[in-house]
Amino acid sequence: MPSRPDTVRGTGPARAFLRRAALLLPTAALAGALAFSSSGPALADPALTVDQAKAQIEQLQMDAAALDQQWDGIQVKITQTEQDLKQRKAALAAQTAKVATLRTQLGQLALAEFQNRNLDTRAQLFVTQDPEGFLSQMSTVEKVSQNQNASLQQFQAEQAVLTDLQQGEAADLAGLQADKQQLASVRKASQAKITQAQAVLDKLSAEQQRKLAAERAKQEAASRQAAADAIAGNAVGGAGASGTQAATEIPAGSGKGEQALKFALSQIGKPYVFGATGPNAYDCSGLTLAAWKSAGVSLDRTSQAQWHDGVSVPLSQLQPGDLVFFYNSTAPTHVAIYLGDGKVVHAPHPGASVEIINMNYMDPVGARRPG
Repeated sequence: MPSRPDTVRGTGPARAFLRRAALLLPTAALAGALAFSSSGPALADPALTVDQAKAQIEQLQMDAAALDQQWDGIQVKITQTEQDLKQRKAALAAQTAKVATLRTQLGQLALAEFQNRNLDTRAQLFVTQDPEGFLSQMSTVEKVSQNQNASLQQFQAEQAVLTDLQQGEAADLAGLQADKQQLASVRKASQAKITQAQAVLDKLSAEQQRKLAAERAKQEAASRQAAADAIAGNAVGGAGASGTQAATEIPAGSGKGEQALKFALSQIGKPYVFGATGPNAYDCSGLTLAAWKSAGVSLDRTSQAQWHDGVSVPLSQLQPGDLVFFYNSTAPTHVAIYLGDGKVVHAPHPGASVEIINMNYMDPVGARRPG
């Protein structure tokens, strides 16, 4: 596999094929060796080339980044549930007090009716010394009875509301617990991908590891220079597939888009960190969120949610600042900010930093224009 260029990594389909081939090659070689001598001593894993190791490491790191977006989504859900629970608990406390008051009032009305109905009406009229007062009292008793019926109906209605709130709280608490367990599971899976990537790196010789580190340093330096040129209003230079420098004229975009892009460019070199939204580190959607926030536009937290922000834009009509999505047309697992001439600014994956790259190195599936 050719070395990863600074800002252009080759065409999408061809590059994807090479990456898949690089990923499959060590596995196929190992499977063949085991089939050839299943009863003999175990054979050591075949040595990896730098490009094969690089492809495997990048794939594992991208898998970890995709899990990070899933983690972000669960975290958003947990935060919302906790806010809902706080409101529900306040409503539950108020409703509990309301039902208790109605219960007391209902008891008092029942007692009043009981005290006035020990004798039937004719007997009470016979023994009373104030017939007119008694008839007035009877009117009050009837009113008490009516109030009791109304209060009973209100009590039953409010009790039903209280029961719904109690059941809703129980459901929220159960859901919150399940989400927190899933959050931990996703985090563990992401960390496992990073551990696997490190294991692949450890298979390389010291010289091979130095070569990979040098390539990474070269890419980071190229991204910093390209960002500085773009901020200064100059053409952005970047190494093409042949290794030669190719100038990139950055077209004009909307004011907000250009502001979001300028912010993203100013973050070049800051590390990718799990779940980060700045200012010192970012994950992919954390960077786009912060960039557009600097332009006064609020985005959703994850790449999957940002897929529904703004309006859809054809990839052939991209403007600086547009969001470009990758890998899954239903729920994209990666998002970047368009720079111009097919390049994007993005926070790639664990172990890397915010950089400029040719978007066709990945698999773009669509774009959105916020604002």
